[in-house]
Amino acid sequence: MTCPRCRGLMIITALMDVGRSTDRPSGWQCLMCGEITDPVIAANRKGHCEPVRNGARPPGSPTVSGNNVKRKRAGL
Repeated sequence: MTCPRCRGLMIITALMDVGRSTDRPSGWQCLMCGEITDPVIAANRKGHCEPVRNGARPPGSPTVSGNNVKRKRAGL
């Protein structure tokens, strides 16, 4: 199996569940980046969208800086 994050090699690993001390569920761990996945993680990720890679603001968009932000003074 290949890692979804870095495309490295993933191996089967034993995971410990804090809620259930008797069960030893297994999952996958990447040897390159350390990504861990199991059936629960995979099910939770299935419904989510991929993150947007380019989140840069377009040229000319307003920026927020410390100088432009109006702040209320305490005690007034």
